[in-house]
Amino acid sequence: MQFRSLCAALLVVLTVTGAWAQVSTTLKHPPLLAPVVPPLDSEVHLSTPDQLPPALPVADTPFMEHVRGALTGEEEAALGEKAPVSSPKGVDAVITTAIVTQGGLAWLGTEDGLYFGADGSFQRHPSYGVAGPLSNRIAGLAADTRGVLWVATPAGLSARDAAGAWRLLRGRDGLPWEELTAIAIDTTDRIWLGSTRGLIQYRPYEPGRQWFYRAGERYLPDDRVTRVELSADGRTVYAHTAKGWSKIEETPRTLHGKAEHLLQRYLERHRRLGMPSPANHDDAYAMNSWTHGPQPSDGLWTSYLVTAMAMAYSITGEERYRDAAREGMEALYLLQNVTGIKGLVARSVVAVDDPGAEKLREQKNWHATADGKYYWRDDVSSDQIDGHYFAFYTYYEHIAKHDPAERARLQNQVRQVTDYIVDNNYQILDWDGERTLWGWFNPELLNGAPVHYLESGIYSLMILSFLKVAHHTTGEEKYDRRYRNLIEEHGYLSNLLLQKKVWPDEVNHSDDQLSAIAFYPFLQIETDPYIRSAVHRALRRHALIERDERNSLFAIVYASVDPNDADIPGALQTLREMPQDRRNWRMENLHRADVVAQPYPNVGGAEVLLKVLPADERDFERWNADPFTAQTGGDGRSEGSGEHYLLPYWMARYHGLIAAPAE
Repeated sequence: MQFRSLCAALLVVLTVTGAWAQVSTTLKHPPLLAPVVPPLDSEVHLSTPDQLPPALPVADTPFMEHVRGALTGEEEAALGEKAPVSSPKGVDAVITTAIVTQGGLAWLGTEDGLYFGADGSFQRHPSYGVAGPLSNRIAGLAADTRGVLWVATPAGLSARDAAGAWRLLRGRDGLPWEELTAIAIDTTDRIWLGSTRGLIQYRPYEPGRQWFYRAGERYLPDDRVTRVELSADGRTVYAHTAKGWSKIEETPRTLHGKAEHLLQRYLERHRRLGMPSPANHDDAYAMNSWTHGPQPSDGLWTSYLVTAMAMAYSITGEERYRDAAREGMEALYLLQNVTGIKGLVARSVVAVDDPGAEKLREQKNWHATADGKYYWRDDVSSDQIDGHYFAFYTYYEHIAKHDPAERARLQNQVRQVTDYIVDNNYQILDWDGERTLWGWFNPELLNGAPVHYLESGIYSLMILSFLKVAHHTTGEEKYDRRYRNLIEEHGYLSNLLLQKKVWPDEVNHSDDQLSAIAFYPFLQIETDPYIRSAVHRALRRHALIERDERNSLFAIVYASVDPNDADIPGALQTLREMPQDRRNWRMENLHRADVVAQPYPNVGGAEVLLKVLPADERDFERWNADPFTAQTGGDGRSEGSGEHYLLPYWMARYHGLIAAPAE
């Protein structure tokens, strides 16, 4: 967890004084809640109190994405060989650049200095490292439309303005890699830099993000760039590497267009028994054959798709969205019923004729169904159950409650899953009668066993959310009585106030997404002001800790109840930066000059950075990944199924945070 987030979280906990405001409640015995989170009218939580919230809905204006493309034969022929430059008078070193003019001066780079002159006669620039370029080895020269000379060197980037003043840019100034090899500038003064570790775009005169690091096979066949050329309109950059030419095109996108593209890809190659599944390609480039496999959290990821499509249908009324949501819900029903034990949910399921089913036959955690049609995986955890209730609520709210048959079916499924947990003392008992590893929500473990302190908050949040969904969808009072008992007699509302545990506890990013989807139905349903205020404050505290991560899912869940404080700009920034290409290309960042690594690894043992990088400079597919991880991704053969993007996009649309696409 980065230092700023830690300070913010500790500030929230340590500086708040006073008791909770007493508000009207329907609770018979409202618990006394500790003053560990600020009241709703406090500004202590605001990380940017002087910044006005954005006007909603935010327009879905086009943005550019850098996309690697294949060169045509004509393009490669046009690039040709770089024309040699003859040595002018006064230059006695090996020439490395073409002559570039700045004002009344001509400039030339060499392996031993920068030369300038007029009337064909040159002299060597006397200073390097301070009042001159960072190095006497000049890798590239270019001048922009504002009269600034830009000098690429192996030690970084240097700039000389029209008045002769020098500015030096290195890693601490945002330059991702300092060993530069080439430079080119387009007509809008966007600078492209070649380096020994990738391609870099710099936008020195534009607000917002200025540095864009393009390395790894998502962008280049090889990271050692020796030459950079631009198309006439500046929208395409050509990079010569150790493995030949590559090109990157600036491709226009919209948030809605990306959502539609990912939905189409899902329908074409990411469905397995109605569940979203990564496509495992034989060839990362051809992408003409692929396989699917079961995932430990199939139910959780399917709930993302169901919710996204149910909300899309609610907004648009388009049948294709309802069909996709319904197919996903059928998959969840399959997981809920396939075990043959009423109420016991499977982690995953595979048809017996699936190509991968044979190897599951002998595994101890997979079981054949009585009818011989499926194998199902045991040891379901709170993670997957959290997803089922998320989908129960959103599918009911947007689709099932409007159709008597669908409503009755969903209510039956909710009853059997909820009763199985409640009747077994808030535990999930597996096929063998033993509790699953992470299938417990009971007071004895959450409140009576200190070893479970880390889980006490999120598990209290989950079970209260589950019971709230069960009561809302079925109307049965027994679930409401259970809900109130856990609050009034066992302190579950108090538990969830600090459900996001921070240092010195482990930082679990999987729990961040799980809490987000438990918070969402809870706060959409609950109207009791006392309970709602407590849950709102817990969500706000967690959202503050998440703020520097620009986690779109968490921010938009928070914005659904508190849009004025939620980091909507950060959430949309991540959605815009997320590449439309969901292949898991390797992204390495630990070597960069502009990052700082933390001195200790994360809970998974991976090296992590102090700050989160833009989404297009790291590989991640789902919101359970640690965004601070320095080295991510693989060989590009695994292609994500896209539901991680569809969920926050359509949730933001449904809650009026993002405008519909322009006609």
